[in-house]
Amino acid sequence: MSVLLLAAIAVFSQLSPADAMSRAVANSAAVQSAVAAVREREAELNLARATAIPHLSGDYTLAPQAGPNDMGTVEQHFFAVGAGISLNDLLAAPDAVHVAAGDLVAAQRNAAAAELSARESAAKLYFAALQAIAVEGIRSEALRGAQADRRAAGLRTNNGESPALDVMRADVTLARARADLSRAQAERADAVDALASATAVPPASLATLTIAPQPPTRSVDESTAVARALAMRPELSALVATLQARRAGVAGARRTSLPIATLEGGYQAGVDTGILVRGPQVNAHLDVPLNPATGSRVAAAQAQADEAFVQLIDEQRTISLEVAAAIRDARAYDTARLAAAQAESEAAKALAAIEVGYREGASSSLDVEVARRTYEEARIDALVAAYDSARSSALVEIVVP
Repeated sequence: MSVLLLAAIAVFSQLSPADAMSRAVANSAAVQSAVAAVREREAELNLARATAIPHLSGDYTLAPQAGPNDMGTVEQHFFAVGAGISLNDLLAAPDAVHVAAGDLVAAQRNAAAAELSARESAAKLYFAALQAIAVEGIRSEALRGAQADRRAAGLRTNNGESPALDVMRADVTLARARADLSRAQAERADAVDALASATAVPPASLATLTIAPQPPTRSVDESTAVARALAMRPELSALVATLQARRAGVAGARRTSLPIATLEGGYQAGVDTGILVRGPQVNAHLDVPLNPATGSRVAAAQAQADEAFVQLIDEQRTISLEVAAAIRDARAYDTARLAAAQAESEAAKALAAIEVGYREGASSSLDVEVARRTYEEARIDALVAAYDSARSSALVEIVVP
């Protein structure tokens, strides 16, 4: 790793990649929404479990009625207490609980998937900010070098040691360096602001951050990584739980064709035709629906199950492609990092040789300018390749649990 890369990494001292991911998860609206959905599904599961619990009832009746033996109108009043339950609720409770439990598991895994997505986004922002800061540092050094070259060219021209063309070339190089630095400063500000917003930290605090060297990418082949991701990724387990819930919903929809039966029992006491009466009370109610809506309910529930199954298959394909690409990218970026570092070294040697030749009159100022610009671009390419490799390694750790 080059000295400038180490210096660029030394820019982030208070926010490690793990800290950035943790803060991004805590600050993510998607994660917070997913956690709220988990609480909602927990409440729905509690409601589903309560559907089979009997209900208590209490009634009081007061009404006039004809009394015996020409007594005229007398008062009839009753007070009854009891408990009742719907037999349909008892039959439907297991399916309702299965649906609610499946939805809860799906919500929990969706929350885990939202956290994974937030971590992945934070990793990209983190290394993008580091890269932008490092590039700005190179552009600043290039500007200082261009300013020094312009002063040296002016002195040599005034002393008659070089033509005025060297001054013009130095002016062009200086103008380019200023433009490059201006763009680098804007890109740095954008990248730092994006990271600061995602992690809920002040942008100014990111000027003193460092990170420890990134761990190497795990040695794992594509098929093993894909199999591991398919077994452990929360997006898939969420869809599996959703599919199970939708299938339980199909079973529940089929039960809607059963007659609605309600049973209540208790104790009643009161006065009837002036006589005190008391004793047990039982009410049974049967309601047979004639509306042929059960088929439509089952069809709708089955369509939801089919949709969940298709989503599961599609997500499996998506994750397989994503993981395989992440493994290949990590290897490619690591190869590119080594090649870019070699190119930087060779460009540095070429620049040093041309500068010696220029001092001895064997090279022109144009040769020096081209070699220096080539070296600066090689340094930037090496930095970009190093951060791309670090980022890809971090992403592999995230997408392959």
